[in-house]
Amino acid sequence: MTTIISSVVILISSVVMLMVAFRIRNDYEELINDRFSDDLTAITRIMEQKLLRVESTTRILAEVVSQFNEEGQAALDTLFINYLESVGDVWGVYAIFDNERIPCADGYYERGAYVDSSGLLLETYINGKELDSDADWVNCYVKGESFWGSLSTEYTDGQRAICYFVPLADSEGGIFGMAYSIVLEQELTSFVKGYKLRQDADISIYKPDGTMVVAPDAYILELSPEDMIVQEDVIDNIGWDVVISADKRIIRRKVRQALISMALILILMFVTVYLAIRYSVRYVASPFVREQQRVEKEKAVLENEMSLAERAQNELVPHIFPPFPERNGIDIAACLHPARKVGGDLYDYFTREDKLFFCIGDVSGKGVQASLFMAATHYLFRSMAAEMPLADAARQMNISLCTDNAQCRFVTLWLGCLDLKNGKLEYINAGHDAPILLRDGRAEFFQDSENIALGIYEGEEFVTVSTVLNPGDYLLLFTDGVTEAMDAQGHEFGKGRLLDFAGKSSCENAAALVNDVLACLQRHSSGSGQSDDITMLCLRYIKNDNN
Repeated sequence: MTTIISSVVILISSVVMLMVAFRIRNDYEELINDRFSDDLTAITRIMEQKLLRVESTTRILAEVVSQFNEEGQAALDTLFINYLESVGDVWGVYAIFDNERIPCADGYYERGAYVDSSGLLLETYINGKELDSDADWVNCYVKGESFWGSLSTEYTDGQRAICYFVPLADSEGGIFGMAYSIVLEQELTSFVKGYKLRQDADISIYKPDGTMVVAPDAYILELSPEDMIVQEDVIDNIGWDVVISADKRIIRRKVRQALISMALILILMFVTVYLAIRYSVRYVASPFVREQQRVEKEKAVLENEMSLAERAQNELVPHIFPPFPERNGIDIAACLHPARKVGGDLYDYFTREDKLFFCIGDVSGKGVQASLFMAATHYLFRSMAAEMPLADAARQMNISLCTDNAQCRFVTLWLGCLDLKNGKLEYINAGHDAPILLRDGRAEFFQDSENIALGIYEGEEFVTVSTVLNPGDYLLLFTDGVTEAMDAQGHEFGKGRLLDFAGKSSCENAAALVNDVLACLQRHSSGSGQSDDITMLCLRYIKNDNN
């Protein structure tokens, strides 16, 4: 009887397995198309962020370059160097001035910087080309347009590259030259191939005029149309096409392999009745398997996109403490804990000569959109903070963030400049919570300044406040995710509790103070989830002769 029952079960299972095998053969290409569509969406979003970052930073650079003339070459060089060191996506950056701006008898004055195997180099030369002789230059200089140019080897000594051109305009809107950033074809190709998610697919990118910016593998170009699966998407706001291609022959080979595997499974079922029955009960007869696979597939795609965004955000803020081992006069520690995988908080700091530039901010909203606005704020701070007075930098950042801000996002920002020689601190508070000053065992909120957040009103003028830090002083900056952290009963941590705890802390360095506050927050929030991003930046000023 057991043999009969087992044989019937095996027979039914075999029929079901054969039906599944034929269904796999018929539906496999549709499943492949769905999978490629998910990959294509992820790659398109990543490339859009990269190209928009180059566009926005080049436009900001052009606004600053428009203020320079031939006598300002040293400042122009510093700007180019800082731009290349902070942006990281471009091979070189140049500016061309017409003869009315910088007179030159044999052509046009051009100054730029680029990176090669020997390091970062600066160069000046007189360009003998007419500014209306090149199609890209005509569109930029004559028509006053910002755009991605043609793929060329002209600017890079034989390396294929593409340039983003931005016209240089005076205060009355007159065009007197152009600035352009150079992105190597090799770098774009490496970037795209680095995010290639499937071994049986290949990515290529094309400009609207059909120019191939990123080429697929050579064997893809040799395939006939009937042997290919092709899907494409368009990068929003730029218009480039992203194409994913696959060889149908590989897919057919995988179908054959799947059918062979299925046949082996059937043979194994006849040999091992127990495993065959268990398999049929757990996988074939279950009415929930298909729905579970669909949910898991959608979850995997979402987690992959969020992981890519989380990695990009984490790379923006510094994580190495202490950050400046060669400087004994400053102790810095920080933390950033998003409420979700990505968030809108930021902090940053860097040194230029004997000055420390630093900031902390909180973007309105949460999620991916807030993270993108945070990234734009970070790049603006890096590009401008050390290049002009603090009030001018805040004003320029505010103008840039107000531009094309259809979602009306804003960022509260506290930014400062600390002279490491004498402790003089200049700062601007743009709608952010006032930091805490720890001095001689006492804690108090720092003197505030009346400025609104960035991204709200384009004409806002920002006020700089000056003070002096004493050796041993701590400055604790934080976002509202710290003071608004809730306990299980819905009570906020609060500014008063933070001030009281900081004043009683017996920390010996900046990292200890940040860790103590985090531990206190965890005790307070035990039993409740994190509702907002938690970010802190702590500075301890230590004056010495080596600053």
